[in-house]
Amino acid sequence: GAQQDSGALMLPSRTISSDGIAMPQFHEIRPGGENGMIAPDPRDPNRVYGGHVRRLDLRTQQTRAVDPTLAYPGIDRATWTLPLVFSPKDPRRLYFANQRLYETRDGGGHWARISPDLTRADPPIPPNLDPATIADNLGSGPRRGVIYSIAPSRTDADELWVGTDDGRVWRSRDDGKHWRNVTPPGLGAWSKIAAIDASHFDAQTAYVAVDRHRLDDDRPYIYRTHDGGKSWKLIVAGIGAEDFVNVVREDDHRPGLLYAGTEHGVYVSFDDGDHWQSLRLNLPVTSVRDIDVHGEDLVIATHGRGFWILDDAAPLRQLTPAVAAANAWLFRPAPAIRLRMPDFIGTPMPAEEPKAKNPPDGAYIDYFLRHAAPTPITLTIRDAHGALVRRWSSADAAAKPDLATIDFAPEWAPAQARLSAAAGAHRFVWNFRYPPPAGLGAQDAVWAPPGSYRAILRVGGERLSRPLRILADPRVHLDAAAFAAQFRLATRIDRLRGEVAGARRELHGVRAALLAARSHHGEAGRAGLDASLAKVAALEGGVPPVNPANDYGFPPTSIDSLEFLGSSLQALFAAVDDADAAPSADELTGWRRLEPIAVRVLSAERSFVDHDLPAANRARRAAE
Repeated sequence: GAQQDSGALMLPSRTISSDGIAMPQFHEIRPGGENGMIAPDPRDPNRVYGGHVRRLDLRTQQTRAVDPTLAYPGIDRATWTLPLVFSPKDPRRLYFANQRLYETRDGGGHWARISPDLTRADPPIPPNLDPATIADNLGSGPRRGVIYSIAPSRTDADELWVGTDDGRVWRSRDDGKHWRNVTPPGLGAWSKIAAIDASHFDAQTAYVAVDRHRLDDDRPYIYRTHDGGKSWKLIVAGIGAEDFVNVVREDDHRPGLLYAGTEHGVYVSFDDGDHWQSLRLNLPVTSVRDIDVHGEDLVIATHGRGFWILDDAAPLRQLTPAVAAANAWLFRPAPAIRLRMPDFIGTPMPAEEPKAKNPPDGAYIDYFLRHAAPTPITLTIRDAHGALVRRWSSADAAAKPDLATIDFAPEWAPAQARLSAAAGAHRFVWNFRYPPPAGLGAQDAVWAPPGSYRAILRVGGERLSRPLRILADPRVHLDAAAFAAQFRLATRIDRLRGEVAGARRELHGVRAALLAARSHHGEAGRAGLDASLAKVAALEGGVPPVNPANDYGFPPTSIDSLEFLGSSLQALFAAVDDADAAPSADELTGWRRLEPIAVRVLSAERSFVDHDLPAANRARRAAE
């Protein structure tokens, strides 16, 4: 988890919104660093552009100034954060602006100036400024504006939208050769075009967020055009009267799904901005300055330099009147990426150490219940062939770490997912694992391989089914056959580990009973009990401890023993299943050598319990 100063941890939960539909919650990370625009190169992840403008090479850590104004000496205006944006249609094109717009196609080696000064020539002085402020801020001349927002089209590489901080909106359809003023009517000077978002789906559609708080006007302003800026509509119904808007973004999957960042939080619209509702959830009241729809996640940046992430916003994309009217609904899960966390970075920090937590790892399964279910509900995962993978019920008892099967502090154990039958919307997280063998911890279960699965929710007599896709770590290059071979071997080892663990538990119980009985019998009886105890010790493979309560974990004395098999199979299982890789030659050889030993020892243990022990008991009773 990332360090943060607030100690706030926000994870997906059952928060119910005003309309009865619950959403996942935000969680926060807090990076350091100074303000400024950052633009990672879409073509080269090792290049990052930022500042005034500089290019950072993450491989060498060298920073080079590639300022767009080097070839254009002059008096350039600036503001706290000047825009720096790559074209989504042509990743070679990087744009930067002061009062003019610049473009580079070679990583900053050459910049072309592709616009004139697009700000107002002589904006009037705002009536709310006092004389001292006017003298301090406007003494150098009347012209103060800059281009504050750049929105390259997502449908046409040559189309550009820009907005100034003095109330101008411009559009070019030929990469800056010609510009048309498309400012919404009535938008006066000192109206900052805080953000423009060009539609993902329609070249003629754009959304504009306007900030007028410098004029003591805290009202929200969001404008929408569907005809390339010829006409605009103000779309702010539902946004607080004093929540001036800093940013508006369109979802890249669902047309008409919009997000707005205001001075007091986040809003969402499902009808292209005609109506808005709060998406604050667990957020504090904070100024939201930017929003990014990143894959399935919604990321916001606050004025306090904090980032908050709404993990897996897929339910937002699927909300319809049909969902709101349903008695039960299972949302289609977003594809889940199976990631392995590094295990070589030391032990987890103590619980009292301030830290932020990561969201839970696994496949997010969201469902909605209009009313509390009168009978237990169930969730089932099946593989592509229909075979059962996992099953949970809302009637399941809360799982607690078994202290006898874990070798770490229980507070470090991952949280166990619970299936809720309460009214509202819920998120259940499957950790990609099959059920562990009886007696072994959840961390010992086999990972489900990447592929196609199906989630099935049963509520009363209703069966809801949705496809679920597990994706491999994109950094791992392994074909499906290798994943399948790994899964087959891990499953066979895990099955045998479960049988060995069961035999160990059985013999531990037998040994405890024999020791308890020994004190109640005479010499002849004790001799028979000692003989049985010796056979138990031989099968277990170690010297029984002095303290009978310490009934596991003593060093094995023979390979034909359960203790040897337990530790050896655990080591082999960890080697096979702990990384995304096909089984190695040594792992396959180890399995071929361990399996017959296990069959032999398990058969001997079964024969002892079913035949030798009853015969010894009969002989002992006869001797007494």
